[in-house]
Amino acid sequence: MATAPMRVSAPQSPYRDCDIAILDPEDAQESARALCTDVKTGVVVGAPPIAPRSKDEITPDEVIRMIGGTYRLAAIAVDIGTEELRKQTRRISEATALVASPTSKKA
Repeated sequence: MATAPMRVSAPQSPYRDCDIAILDPEDAQESARALCTDVKTGVVVGAPPIAPRSKDEITPDEVIRMIGGTYRLAAIAVDIGTEELRKQTRRISEATALVASPTSKKA
């Protein structure tokens, strides 16, 4: 599948940077898709179908509107931020557990 990446930044996606790639279907019966992914994590934000005639003319604004607008991007940013915080909290917890070994505790 051919891709044509585009960088999307504010004001369309003020919370995360996204890459938009146009995916041509292998089957001629299927529609092309505009795949929007979060740059940092690779999380798929959306992949709306696009009309064949508009494939070369589609704008980042149109793709963002088709996947749910900036509200969708904000929701994805919250989900990704929550996951990043969970991972960071786990790393801190594990590091703290290593420092506070049973031999260092006072009875």
